[in-house]
Formats: sequence, structure tokens, C-alpha cells
Amino acid sequence: MESLIHAFGIDIKLITIQIINFVVLAGALSYLLYKPILKILREREEKISQGIQDAEAAKNAKNAADVERKEIVATAHNEAEAVTKRAEEHAEARAAEMMVEAEKEAAQKLRSAEEKAEAMRVQARKESEAEIAKLAVLATEKMLKQESKA
Repeated sequence: MESLIHAFGIDIKLITIQIINFVVLAGALSYLLYKPILKILREREEKISQGIQDAEAAKNAKNAADVERKEIVATAHNEAEAVTKRAEEHAEARAAEMMVEAEKEAAQKLRSAEEKAEAMRVQARKESEAEIAKLAVLATEKMLKQESKA
């Protein structure tokens, strides 16, 4: 076998040294490069996983916020309708009060106008009676003057 090894030009010492070099180099590369690269890849994988979890949590929070927003909008809409209804009822009540007050005021003004008209009619009657009396006196005086001239 030794002759075969010499025939091919294989040196056992050289192969042994190369195997030792290979093992040392593989160990050094594994320690200096392979393990740090695996560590970086694991950290990257954890960050990606955390990012996916955060995205899911954000999606769930957004959905919950949308549901809450819809509930708040519905509540606000219902409250707005209730406020509008109360305002309409209050406006109708106030309008009815104003109508009653206006009717009372109109009735009072009508009575006042009737009283003034009656007072003016009485005064006009008195004035006309006084005027008639004056005219009667003047007519009598005139007749007496004509009779005395005649």
C-alpha cells in the first residue's frame, strides 16, 4: 500500500496537516462566522415574528375601534334624535303658549277698541245733542226774531 501511496505521490504528513488545517479553519469559521450569522438570522426571524404579531394586534385594535366608533356614532345619532324631538315638543308647547297669549292680547285689544268705540259713540251723541240743542236755540231765536219783525 505504501508503494501505491508513493506511486500517486501522496504524502501522509501533508494530508494530515491539511486535515488539521481544514478542521481548524472549519472550527474558526464556524465560531467566527457561522454562529454570528445564525444568531443574526434568528434575531431577524424574531423581529419579523414580533412584527407580524404587532400587525395582528393593530388589526384587532382597529377592528375594536371601528366597532366602538360605530357604537358611539349610533349613540350620538340616537341622542341627537332625542334632542331634536324634545326641541320640537318644546317649540310646539311654546307656540301653543304664544297662540294663547296672542288670543288673550287680541281679545283684550278688541275689548279696549269696543270700549273706545262706545266712549266715542257716547261722546259723539252728547256732542250731537249739544249741537242739536244749540241749533234748536238758534232756530228758536231766529223764529222769534222773525216773529218780532213781523
